[in-house]
Amino acid sequence: MSSKITVGCLILLMCAAHGAFGQTAAERSKSGSLIFLAKKSKDATPPAITILEPIEVVQRGMKIARDSGIVAKVGAISVRGIALDSSGVAIVRVNDRDAVLKPVKGGVEFTADVLLVFGANVIEIDAIDANQNVGKETIRVMREVVIAKSESKLPETKLFKGYQVWAAVVGISEYKSPDIPSLRYADRDAEAFYNFLVTPLEAGGRGVPKGNVRKLLNKEATKTNIQEAIFDFMKSALEEDIAIIYFAGHGAPDPTRPNVPYLLAYDSDLARPAATAVKMQEVQDAIRDYIKARKIVVFADACHSAGVSTNVAMRGTANAGLINQFLEEIAKAGNSVLTFSASESNEFSQESQNWGGGHGVFTYHILEGLKGKADSDSDQIVRLGELVDYVNLNVRRDTKSMQHPTPSPTPWDRNLPFSIVVEEK
Repeated sequence: MSSKITVGCLILLMCAAHGAFGQTAAERSKSGSLIFLAKKSKDATPPAITILEPIEVVQRGMKIARDSGIVAKVGAISVRGIALDSSGVAIVRVNDRDAVLKPVKGGVEFTADVLLVFGANVIEIDAIDANQNVGKETIRVMREVVIAKSESKLPETKLFKGYQVWAAVVGISEYKSPDIPSLRYADRDAEAFYNFLVTPLEAGGRGVPKGNVRKLLNKEATKTNIQEAIFDFMKSALEEDIAIIYFAGHGAPDPTRPNVPYLLAYDSDLARPAATAVKMQEVQDAIRDYIKARKIVVFADACHSAGVSTNVAMRGTANAGLINQFLEEIAKAGNSVLTFSASESNEFSQESQNWGGGHGVFTYHILEGLKGKADSDSDQIVRLGELVDYVNLNVRRDTKSMQHPTPSPTPWDRNLPFSIVVEEK
């Protein structure tokens, strides 16, 4: 009897199951007999990108070229576009940097400013949705070197392409503290070096976009601003870029710890340098830990004395030997770092109206060398090694060997191109 009941129950269960499978999905859901949950398929479609800018705008110095894409004569362009995706666009990056996003229907509008190097530029745009799908677009821009009619033909400029230059330029002639002697031309030196950097390459400058240079003169050159320049601003440089730090002003040791050198900021207090000045160790830390560029040049006109004569002023406080020693240590922080100091140990850096109407002798010959006087092989390109040799020779000659500019003994790239020699017809 029990076996019959068991068999009967089994048949009834099979029939019930068959009936349930015969129902529609809606019926099964209502009855609760069997509920099938359809698994939603994951979105695998990347965002769609539409480029709105750059477009052909003649007044912006750009035009469309069939083979090269966009041809530009400017140093930077704005990129703007729309990224759409059904799952939502989470991030848009332009050349690996986050773009500014504005929500629009179905996605976002993105904008970004892109700096251009001379020659070919590839701008890569990545839009990433909530499911990590990546949509890509590429813009090709050719930045031209423009030759003015009054100038001779420029040499091959490919050596200046493929990387950017970033610079922090500091010059302090006036100090807040009356205990720190004023200088005559340190701010003028820094201004002139800045002007060289931002002057177009074809006009004899370095062609650095102004957005790539942080200039701090006198009251602007506070301890906080100098630290921000070398730590935060300069970390924008990529590995293939070149980083330049230029400082003209006073250097001094801690009065209670004479083996600790400082660069004096506008708001420094000689009695409290640890709290108010920039420790030279910080420059080394910035080069080692924050500035990614593999090639770094430091021009330091900070080995000085406070003495002043009638015609020639001596920059700084003391101790030149200590500062030079630490500059050599700074150069060891990277693979190719040159620290070029204005003078040797126990020497002082001179400034006078005799040099260019008012300059330090060190910076004056740097500027003259970059204009073409350092081009020893006459190839119309001034390289870093040529510049160092020229400055060393002419500063010694002008000061009757009282001042010897000193390059660091660490490895650095003598062939690094620094300027193009432009000759007027």
